Amino acid sequence: MATTSYLYHGLGLRGYRHLATHYEGGSLIHHIEMADDKRRCRGCGAHASELLLDGRFQRTFKALPIGSRKQLIVLHGHEQDCRRCGSKLREPILFAEGSRRYLKCFARFIVDLCRIAPIKHVARFLGVSWTFVKDVFKKHLRRRLKKRSLKGVRYVAIDEFSIRKGHEYMTVILDLDTGRILHAAEGRSADAVIPFMQKLKAAGAQLLAVAMDMWPAYSLGVREVFKDVPIVHDPYHVVAMANAAIDATRRDMYRDLRGQDRRVLKGSRYLLLKGGERLDHSALTHLEKLEHLNRPLFQAYLLKEDLRRFWRCQDRQAARKFLGAWIARALATRLKHIVRLAKSLRAHRHGLLSYFDHRISTGPLEGVNNKIKVLKRQAYGFRDIEYLKLRLAFLHESTPAFAG
Repeated sequence: MATTSYLYHGLGLRGYRHLATHYEGGSLIHHIEMADDKRRCRGCGAHASELLLDGRFQRTFKALPIGSRKQLIVLHGHEQDCRRCGSKLREPILFAEGSRRYLKCFARFIVDLCRIAPIKHVARFLGVSWTFVKDVFKKHLRRRLKKRSLKGVRYVAIDEFSIRKGHEYMTVILDLDTGRILHAAEGRSADAVIPFMQKLKAAGAQLLAVAMDMWPAYSLGVREVFKDVPIVHDPYHVVAMANAAIDATRRDMYRDLRGQDRRVLKGSRYLLLKGGERLDHSALTHLEKLEHLNRPLFQAYLLKEDLRRFWRCQDRQAARKFLGAWIARALATRLKHIVRLAKSLRAHRHGLLSYFDHRISTGPLEGVNNKIKVLKRQAYGFRDIEYLKLRLAFLHESTPAFAG
């Protein structure tokens, strides 16, 4: 038999008296009513001594389950006629929000479960609908996000990820100090960045630098609000651009070769893309053959490897000198894709050199992108974009777990 003490400590029903408990349809059903000394007028807050009880109502609420056994709370409430303000209102319900038909502790339990399991499994375990669980969790995330302060943000990284097929992207902005996603917006244009930058400025954040790739829309979005904040172009994306240039050069040359020379070049793709320090003896032998077969391609490979040394320069002055020499050598090759790469690096020289003033990158955001992919895979996609954005905002807290 449930007692008032159990209702107080187990379900958080403070100020209520236990009337009866019975078992029906596989559920434990507890009947309660408000204790007389806890009654207050909803209108003016008058004490119980100034209230007349006139009329009754009854409402049922979902409570925490006991194992697989459901629990329900049936409230036997009263209409209150207040002598002080003259209003006739139903008594306030202290353990639920608004017109919700579940206890506050039940909502907290759903939130705790959603942190470690998919919504579908939480709904199945609690015997409620998928939509019900999502709405409870969504409301909790929305409330927490409103309390988040942006004042202490110093370094952020900007990148995008694919939300569905057809080149549809979502832009995300990460706080590099805390690892939290601060903003997510559809598209990869300046409009996806500007609203957050305005919000950041209004919060009084002292933004020191922004890490991003060379996508011009993001630079425009930042510059629209923070005109003097340094933009740091990420080493990861620059090396990826160099690898793409090498691969495109190899494909062009492959089309012009025949016979044995073509076979040597065909097996060289991953050899050319791999870092020199990771090559084994057989790979080095293959590289020597490639040097004799195709000197321009080998020269492009050496340039790619040399570019990786750029981020090991001691300071900005040494980096400026190194980059200038590298661009001159790349332009001299007259290889179409290498020359295009060199011109792109020259156009973004300031962002590359900013790395030596603020040694940040989008590397942490690349790791977060992997978590985003896992989240999307577990959910089999998201139909509610607002809910996806809320999940991303608290992705750093997620610890999904599965059997085994």
